[in-house]
Amino acid sequence: MSPRTVTAVVGAAFLLAGLLIMLLPLETDSPSGLSVSCGNSVGMGYDDIELEAESEALPEICGELRAERLAWAAPVAVLGLLLLAGGAIARRRSAS
Repeated sequence: MSPRTVTAVVGAAFLLAGLLIMLLPLETDSPSGLSVSCGNSVGMGYDDIELEAESEALPEICGELRAERLAWAAPVAVLGLLLLAGGAIARRRSAS
């Protein structure tokens, strides 16, 4: 396999992994011991009013969980995108 192909495959893997990690649901435990959904790191599936009814601290906890996951998942996705672009843009060496 050529270095361009390896770079593109690794880039695609990193991009997909970063996006998947961002879309996986987050959960935390409420004071009553039940699991509470915090949505995912991009905010889908998150209901601030419902969480605040359970406990006033839960929206802040869920916000921190989402920010932590996004802080490391986004760079993984961006690295994958850069590797994919680098694999596509890189010039082939001439056979001579």
